[in-house]
Amino acid sequence: MLARFVSDFAMGMKKDSILSLVPAGSQHRVQGERTVALPGVTVDILTTRKIELQQWELRRLNDPYWRLYWPVSPGGVVEIGGEKTQLEPGFMYLIPPHTTFSTTTSRPFSKWYAHFNLGPLADRAAPGIHRFPTNALMQSLIPGLIKMSQEKVAVRFPWPTIQLVIAAVECLPESVWEKQHLDARVLRAMEFMHQHHGLKLTAEQVAKHAGLSLRNLNHLFQQELQQPPMRVLLDYRLDEACRKLRHTKESIETISEQCGLTNRYYFSRMLRQYRNTSPATYRDESWG
Repeated sequence: MLARFVSDFAMGMKKDSILSLVPAGSQHRVQGERTVALPGVTVDILTTRKIELQQWELRRLNDPYWRLYWPVSPGGVVEIGGEKTQLEPGFMYLIPPHTTFSTTTSRPFSKWYAHFNLGPLADRAAPGIHRFPTNALMQSLIPGLIKMSQEKVAVRFPWPTIQLVIAAVECLPESVWEKQHLDARVLRAMEFMHQHHGLKLTAEQVAKHAGLSLRNLNHLFQQELQQPPMRVLLDYRLDEACRKLRHTKESIETISEQCGLTNRYYFSRMLRQYRNTSPATYRDESWG
């Protein structure tokens, strides 16, 4: 049965709602039948590069974003949980966020790589490394990637990098997403916290947005994520702060404030407690 809806944004959003996008008093109205409703998705590409490596020694790296590796020549090795994976030309490799891994080289080699995020749900994919052969579409993107790298002016819209990431993610097995079947109210709370991690949110605000009592919110989060909601919010804040440390030149103090972490001292304490590193060390670590 098609869902019928009548939406009056001005009346439907409370004045104190921080999610409201329509000014109070607006006369917007929408009537109709919802025939298809698909969830939104994010493709946030942090960097795409080709790199020539003489040495590639990473030790127990754990980052809050996806890594795509596309080796041009052999020589790279990724180790996860004691199991080593040789990076071979003709194959592409994806490592989900928060996968702890180490790397080494058996010889100098080169590779394309990308760091990216897919939004709060997809970024909770099961850790590991996924290997699949490159296809004709992926190969056809190489000239565009090379052309962009040779442009003398800043690239305004790096479409080939978006195509590359999408083509790679499409190859992931369904098992990667098995942990994504969460209660809709938990999903609403997670999305709310993810979108507003820089604000001074309370558990009561999160519960209200999800349509739950505070007690039920805590119960559902412990049941489905084995973490309280404020711990998940802290992870979102630390994840964003880590991305900014690696991919911007903003100061640690500025990043702390932007990510809702009060100040650099609190940020340092939380990063050391939950990620076993410091902001300065994390920023200075070799990566690729």
